[in-house]
Amino acid sequence: WLKIARAGRRAAHRRGGSQGARGRPSSPLAMAQPPRAGVYFCRQPARCVAPLPGGDNSRHSFMVGTCTLQQRNEIHVVDFDEDTAEVVCRQTLSHPEEIWLLNVNPADGSQVLTYSSGNCAPALRLWQVSDLSAADAELQLLATVGGGEETQLAAVKCALWDPHRQGNLIVADSEALHVFEAGSGPDFKALSSVQVGQRVSGACADPHHANQVSTVDDTHLKMWDLRSSKLAFKKDGAHLFGARDVDYNPNVPYQVLTAGEDAALRFWDLRKLDKSLCSLAGGHHHWVVRARYNGHHDQLVLSCGTDSAVCLWRAGSVASAPLGDGGQAAGAQDRPPDGLIRRYEEHEDSCYSCCWSLADAWIFASVAYDGRLVVNRVPGEEKYRILL
Repeated sequence: WLKIARAGRRAAHRRGGSQGARGRPSSPLAMAQPPRAGVYFCRQPARCVAPLPGGDNSRHSFMVGTCTLQQRNEIHVVDFDEDTAEVVCRQTLSHPEEIWLLNVNPADGSQVLTYSSGNCAPALRLWQVSDLSAADAELQLLATVGGGEETQLAAVKCALWDPHRQGNLIVADSEALHVFEAGSGPDFKALSSVQVGQRVSGACADPHHANQVSTVDDTHLKMWDLRSSKLAFKKDGAHLFGARDVDYNPNVPYQVLTAGEDAALRFWDLRKLDKSLCSLAGGHHHWVVRARYNGHHDQLVLSCGTDSAVCLWRAGSVASAPLGDGGQAAGAQDRPPDGLIRRYEEHEDSCYSCCWSLADAWIFASVAYDGRLVVNRVPGEEKYRILL
């Protein structure tokens, strides 16, 4: 047996392969390990994470809101250092109730929207962080949204900053879309409301056209014109069971993606809804509750779900710049196939929220209900496939 083993080693050495003379990989790429994820524990249940504007290419900032009924809740402001893969909390802001939604003003990182319900009366409020650089900073209440008698909000599902009118809000509750205008007083002024049906689960404002918003409810995908308060486009049966989220392609007008309880992502052209442009499945094994386009490279899509997984997808066939084009139109045979790039499994509980960093196109964060925040990166191979 010893002679056989020695002969096998000599034959392998003559063939070369991936091993060098001392058993080490001969290629630096073969030695490369996936970059380490950054992990942070909030010590309380959490359902939402949002990116902070600003920062730089090596430091990425996020806000995480906790959601516990028995203790006082908090917003954790954390920084991820790309060089060390460490996540450090630089601020802990006390919040009076559990946080079900959290959205940072993209024009002013010190302003944050939160929605609370449960043991308290439901409330959508705008807060100001007194000082984003001070460890002892506090939340200061600026305004209550929809607290007046003229506009009573039902269960709020989405609170969106209007991409076309700075300071304005678009709020989707379980039955209607509401548009609010920022004023000088303590409350937002209600501009309009559109009844959109029942059981709305997600909404997104069109970044290309003002006054257009898409929603999902039950299995339906709908696009609304807020000027006329009318339904513009509708797709029944967008998902087999229920649709949970919708997001607009930042680079391609009229293109949206939807995430559903059938564990699939589907891509749609709102002007031609007879069938989806593309469907991606196989990464999740339960509900997909959140899906987001990459703001710079719409070939990349991020999703998370109740199976505790975070998935990174390639959707090059419906992207504004298909992969593999080399600066020219590429044929389908030259394009990498659409599908799952990587399934990230650092979470152990349902993952309800994920987002891309605003400081860099290759960093993203996710948070699970057990309070674990994980910051990950796009694999280097996929990054350079896009760049080169």
